[in-house]
Amino acid sequence: MATRQNDISAQALHRPRYIKVYATIRDWISQGTYRTGSQLPTESELCALFQVSRITTRKAVDLLVDEGLVTRQPGRGTFVVDDLADAPVTGDMEQLLRKVRRLSGYTTIAHPEVVEVEADAETRKDLGLPPGARVQRASHVRLLDGRPIGYVITWLPSELKVRFGLNELNESPMLTLLERKGVDILAADQVISATLADGRLAELLRTPVGAPLVHIRLVVFDSERRPVERMTAWYRGDYYHHHVRLTRSR
Repeated sequence: MATRQNDISAQALHRPRYIKVYATIRDWISQGTYRTGSQLPTESELCALFQVSRITTRKAVDLLVDEGLVTRQPGRGTFVVDDLADAPVTGDMEQLLRKVRRLSGYTTIAHPEVVEVEADAETRKDLGLPPGARVQRASHVRLLDGRPIGYVITWLPSELKVRFGLNELNESPMLTLLERKGVDILAADQVISATLADGRLAELLRTPVGAPLVHIRLVVFDSERRPVERMTAWYRGDYYHHHVRLTRSR
C-alpha cells in the first residue's frame, strides 16, 4: 500500500508544467481575479509570468477552453466566458479513482464481453478518432448482492495497444486496468443525467420498461490530453446515490 501511495505522489510531482499553469489560471478565475467577460493575459505575457514556453501556455489555455471557462476570440484575445454557471463543476480525479475502486470492491459483474469493433460516430467524436478507426469494446452488468444495478460499456482506441481479458475485467475496473498497463490518467469529463429504461436495459437490469435510470457518460484523458477511454453506464435509480460536499472559497 505504501509503495502504491508513493507512486501516486511521484506522479503528481512530475505532472507537466502546462497543468500547473492551467490550475493556477483556473484558480484565478474561480477566485474572481479574472471575472466573467474579462480578458486573460496574452500568450507572451503568460510565458513571461510563468517562465514557460509558448507551447506550454497554449496547452494550458486549451484545457481552459475545453472546460468551457474561457473562449478565444480571433484578433482580440482570450476571455473568461460571460456565464460561468454553464461551466462544469470540477473535482478531484483521485476521488473518482477511489470511488471506482470502492464500487468494484463490494460489487461483482456478470455477462462480461470484450470485442474489437469499428467505432461508431459518437465514439469517434468522443475519442477524436477518424472514420474506420477500431476500438476495443467491453461491457458488463454490475451486481450488488447478486442483483443487477448497472450496465456499463467502455471503448478504448485500438491504437493504444492496451489489451485485457475477461478475467482482468472481472477483477478490476477499467480505470485501474489502464493505469496498470502504463496509461497516465490525468483528467476526465463526466456528465450525469436521467433517463428511462428501454426494453433491453429493463431486461438486463431486471426492472420495468420506463423505470428511472441514471445515465453516466465519461471520457478519460491521459497526461497528453488525449482521450483514452469512453464510458457510458446506466444505473437503476433506486440503487444510485451521488453525494457531493460543497465549500466556499474564502
